Amino acid sequence: MSDVVKTLTLAVDMLVPNPWNPNVMSPAMYAKELASIRRFGFIDPVAVRRMDTRYQIIDGENRVRAAIELHIGFIPCIVLDVDDDEARELTIILNELHGQPDEDRLSELMADLAKRRDRARLEESMPYDEDRLAQLIDRRQIDWSDLDRKREQVKASEEEKPEPWVERVYRLPRSSASVIDDAVARVQEAEGLKHPWQALEMIAADSLSGS
Repeated sequence: MSDVVKTLTLAVDMLVPNPWNPNVMSPAMYAKELASIRRFGFIDPVAVRRMDTRYQIIDGENRVRAAIELHIGFIPCIVLDVDDDEARELTIILNELHGQPDEDRLSELMADLAKRRDRARLEESMPYDEDRLAQLIDRRQIDWSDLDRKREQVKASEEEKPEPWVERVYRLPRSSASVIDDAVARVQEAEGLKHPWQALEMIAADSLSGS
C-alpha cells in the first residue's frame, strides 16, 4: 500500500460498489444512517480506490446509497492506492466498524484471501482472533445444505419415534371390569378415538377435572 492518501470530493455517479462486500445493514440502522447524513452531512468520508475512469468503493457503500437517496451529488472520499487483496482486507476491517457482515459472504471472502495470503499475515491484519479466522476460512469447506438436510432427517426421525409405553395392572371384580370396558367402548365410539387407552385417558381426565 502506498503511503500517499488523497482526499477528494467526488461525484456520486463516479463511485461503483465492489463485488465482494459482505456488509449488510438492517433497515433500522440504514434509517439512522440516512437521518445522520441528512442532519450532519458526510462527517465520515467514503474510502475508495481508482479503477480506470471511476472509483471503486472500499468502505461506505451504504453512505453512498444514502447520498443518492438524499440527492447529494458530491461527497468527500479518501482515495487509497491499494491492490485487490489489500482492498479486500480493508473492506473486512472497516466493515467490522460500520455494520454486520453476512457470514456466508464474509467467509467466502476470507477463504478467497487465504488462498493467496500467508496465514500469519491474515492473523496480523484481520480483526479476528485465530479461532474466529479459522472458523471463517474453513466454513466454505462445509456443505451447509447437506448438514441442514441431515438435521431435518434426524429431527423427523426423533418425531416419529413412538412414545414409551408404561404398563399398569389393576385387580378388580369382573362386574366392575365390565362397567369400565363398557364406558371405554362408549367414549371411544362417541369421540371417534382409535385406541381404547385414549378413551380411558379422557375418562380419567374428566374425573380429575370434576366434570
